[in-house]
Amino acid sequence: MVKDYVFWGLFALVVIGIGVSQWDRRRRSLKAKELEEAYRAGLAAAAQPRSGAGPAAKPPAAPAAGAPEAAFDANATRVHFRGSAEIAPAAPLHRDAAPLPPRKAARLVCVGGSQKDHSFPITAAGITIGREPKNDVVIADPRVSYHHAWIGIVDQKAVLRDLGSTNGTFLNAQIDAPVSEVVLSPGDTIFFGGHGRDQFRFVLD
Repeated sequence: MVKDYVFWGLFALVVIGIGVSQWDRRRRSLKAKELEEAYRAGLAAAAQPRSGAGPAAKPPAAPAAGAPEAAFDANATRVHFRGSAEIAPAAPLHRDAAPLPPRKAARLVCVGGSQKDHSFPITAAGITIGREPKNDVVIADPRVSYHHAWIGIVDQKAVLRDLGSTNGTFLNAQIDAPVSEVVLSPGDTIFFGGHGRDQFRFVLD
């Protein structure tokens, strides 16, 4: 009698274990499928034309019907998502940069993308960049974080800081090396969230 109870008890535990294992396997499969679909949706959304401008600039004019998207730098063709094995962790980039010349105005100029030719003065307090409408430079791109980056004057030098963004901040042609902080030099090209789409240049007047 006792042996029968033990046998059927063990049998029930085995059946329950198999059921739980199958359920967990199915749940993991569905989760992986959802993540893949979300990733593909992100790529598709990133490929769609976007528009947006910060408070300091006028809204960009709507492109003419059938007009091609603005051209980009030859090295600005890749889209990055943080977590890719190809992308190194963000790190400070140490460069020898001279202090800003006196009586020179620092600006961030959009040279490609939906805000091309729009200019954003860099004040002593700095300007913020991101998808949040309250930023000084608003970029309506799904790869750009709500509070993505900051550019300001530190010790008479223009400093770019990534604010812990999801997809990183990139400088010039360094497409596999996002930066966390760097001193800017005139002519530097900056990409927020990945190369391609909107690209900005640091200039002095």
